[in-house]
Amino acid sequence: ANSGAMASKFAKQFQIPPEFADILKEFTREVLRNQPADIVEFAAKYFDCLANGLPADATRGQNGMDGPDMALDDIERIIKELFEKYDKDKSGFLDTVEFKALMNDLQERLDFPKDEVLRFLAEADINSDGQVEYDEFIPLALQIIQGMYAKKRLEHHIDEVEQHAQDLLVHGMSRDEFTELVSSLFERMDSDGSGILSKQEFVTALTSMDLGLTRREINSVMFQIDQDQDGNISYREFLPVAFDLLVKLTSLHLLDTELENDELAQYLVDLFKARDTDMLGTLSVEEVRDMLHQAMLGLSRMQIYAVISEAEVGSDGQIAYASFIPKAVVLIRSMVSFEKSIANDDHEVGPEAEDNFSFVMDEAFPGAETVPFEEFMGRLEQYNVISARELRAARNLVQSFGPDVPIEEAKNQIWNLVKSMRRHALQ
Repeated sequence: ANSGAMASKFAKQFQIPPEFADILKEFTREVLRNQPADIVEFAAKYFDCLANGLPADATRGQNGMDGPDMALDDIERIIKELFEKYDKDKSGFLDTVEFKALMNDLQERLDFPKDEVLRFLAEADINSDGQVEYDEFIPLALQIIQGMYAKKRLEHHIDEVEQHAQDLLVHGMSRDEFTELVSSLFERMDSDGSGILSKQEFVTALTSMDLGLTRREINSVMFQIDQDQDGNISYREFLPVAFDLLVKLTSLHLLDTELENDELAQYLVDLFKARDTDMLGTLSVEEVRDMLHQAMLGLSRMQIYAVISEAEVGSDGQIAYASFIPKAVVLIRSMVSFEKSIANDDHEVGPEAEDNFSFVMDEAFPGAETVPFEEFMGRLEQYNVISARELRAARNLVQSFGPDVPIEEAKNQIWNLVKSMRRHALQ
């Protein structure tokens, strides 16, 4: 008895988090509702949604964000639960504090600048009362979910590509067996046993592995290994990182190969190269953002930030766009896929409506690149291409551009907003 008391006295005490019971309760509810065949996989997806700031109910049917499409009912449920999660006082609207909490939680995941939060609030607050009601929340929520959906699709695609790259590298071998094979290959090239290979010997050894690496990719390996840039490679320093480095390079090579004949990829390559007047292969984050705006892809600011969030930004603030474009293409195509999955056949939001909107806007602003704000709104009202409610929402959105409104960007942003409003009204 005494030993039991002593054990109890000195046992480590654990503090149970107050929300722990509710989380387990909700998880149990979803398991019973979905009856998943693989509960471990279901749990991984469930808690991944929670970690990404989305309602965990997005795992229903085990498709969630990873599935090829999302049903409209699922999207509406996610939007409702996202709204309710941040409507802390259950008032039926998000006040400024609640809205900022939502956007701050999403800021790191979608990587938009913190100073954009107020701009998103201005766009969402259609009636300009300082509060975001549920109906007003719909267009922004669709963009949030769309960005998350695209990033999950990209993550899944990259996992598949990396697995393919590993399969190409190891052919069923373990990592250790692969490293041993590479070591023996280099040792055969190292005639004097010094552990050092010349640049040419190193290139020959890598080329003989038949990985399909380009000369530029092989140079990238040498640049990372030959730290003193003397042209000699210590392959014994290379061996511990060989597997991971070659998997990464092979993955990038596979992604490039996938997009060799892709029109969108080539369009972005041409666009970025035209801006890269010094032919450095890099652009600043701001330049990439501007190019994606000018690309006329119909992306909103939120969506553009979601795309850029997947770029590897150097310490100098530059993006190597050759490695960024394959990721950007996957993200943009996922966003298009998302659009199709929620598309409504009604004429109010279909291709004909979009063509008509573009035609009228071109007639309203012939040849102009920018116009003053009040003149823009006056012409938009005069041409009567959108309803009075949509016009109020457009005014709120366009105000965020400042005194001069860029026509093409405003046209894309307004149509995205109008389309979201009409879809919700049609339900």
